[in-house]
Amino acid sequence: MKLQSRLSVRVVIILLAGFVALQILVVIATALPSRGSVERPYGLPLPREVGVMIDAIERAPPADRPQLVRVFDQGLYSVGLSPDGVMPSVHATTPDLVLLGQYYATMLPGHAVAVDAKRPTLGAIIGTGERPARFFAPVSISISLNDGSALVLTSKPSGAIRDFLRRRSILGAAAGLILLIILIMALRQTMRPVVSLAAGVRRFGAGLDAPDLPVEGTREVRDLAVAFNDMKRRISALMAERTRTLAAIAHDMRTYLTRMRLRAEFIDDADHRARAVRDLDEMAALLDDTLLLARTETVESEPPPRVDLRALVVEAAETYGAAPEALQLTVPEDAVPVQARPLAVRRILANLLDNGLRHGTKVELSLVSRGGQAVLTVTDNGPGMSAESLARLGEPFHRSDPSRNRDTGGAGLGLAIVSALAARDGAQILFENRACGGFRATLRYRIVPIGLDPL
Repeated sequence: MKLQSRLSVRVVIILLAGFVALQILVVIATALPSRGSVERPYGLPLPREVGVMIDAIERAPPADRPQLVRVFDQGLYSVGLSPDGVMPSVHATTPDLVLLGQYYATMLPGHAVAVDAKRPTLGAIIGTGERPARFFAPVSISISLNDGSALVLTSKPSGAIRDFLRRRSILGAAAGLILLIILIMALRQTMRPVVSLAAGVRRFGAGLDAPDLPVEGTREVRDLAVAFNDMKRRISALMAERTRTLAAIAHDMRTYLTRMRLRAEFIDDADHRARAVRDLDEMAALLDDTLLLARTETVESEPPPRVDLRALVVEAAETYGAAPEALQLTVPEDAVPVQARPLAVRRILANLLDNGLRHGTKVELSLVSRGGQAVLTVTDNGPGMSAESLARLGEPFHRSDPSRNRDTGGAGLGLAIVSALAARDGAQILFENRACGGFRATLRYRIVPIGLDPL
């Protein structure tokens, strides 16, 4: 199952996506071009505020100036001193930066002004217009002082503000992580009844003897569990009643078939008598197959026993009695312990061998142990199946051969019985055409090691 298919994970992803989208919107709103106040571009101080700073710094003794600058450096812009004075711009200027320098030079007469800023990395996409903040490409303004040094203003938060924001970011990340853990735990607790409900439905799909679903969780989940348990009991009762009805019909039909067979012995014409007996035998076999197919869908109270699949395969091949050139057997030397019902395995092999020799002249029966599985393969050299027929193999009364004669097409129950018996014992089955021609049926049983109880 993919992780995204879990409801709880989807809810967490939706909440996280919403949180991330909100943060992205905040960043975009901050980074989008916005003149705001034409007197305070890029979040820098107003020229009159800069004038007050310059006047205070120039009046202060040289030894006190660094301390005074640190007092000014407490806002959303940085303030510093450059002993080298106003330096020319290092990066290529743009029209908006030229206008910015002219603006401060006009408002601060008698002071040299230089503006410098590198081009934003995403400038080609978002442009280079004025923004409330340029975190990765801040704008610096150098303004000359009377002692030859320069006051440097940069459009990025001061060190104190950055430390405060850093601590708040760490605290926010930790709080978000704790909130996410609490949210996941709450979702798991809320979704536990739904997960249990889904597991119970799967168990019922695998066998009618699955236990009732626990009635827990929210009111809607409890109502659903109660409704499912009622439905499960009704289905089990209907399946049991169907099997009893079919068994009763089969019993009564056998009585009539026995009488008809006795009467068929009085038919004078030997050919007609043989045909009548063959038809009656086919009817009896059809009744037996139908009843067996119905019984495979009923509840089994006991799990399949542990058996040696190799011994059952060898026994089935010897019992079938086909000519050596018609049946090729390949089995391992050691035992292959699996969990299966012996009668079911014998009937599966008999049906597959009948199907192979009915449509072909040679059948290969092989058993190998591979990857913890016993792989049983029955292959024939017949014409194979059409794509449409192959997709419907295993359905009751579906025949690839339109004939109803049991020696050719049969009644369409052989492979359906194989599929049902294999599924009842937990085996996987695959019907396919061979690339070189012919038909192949593959069954996979889980190997149960000797000395371990089968699950």
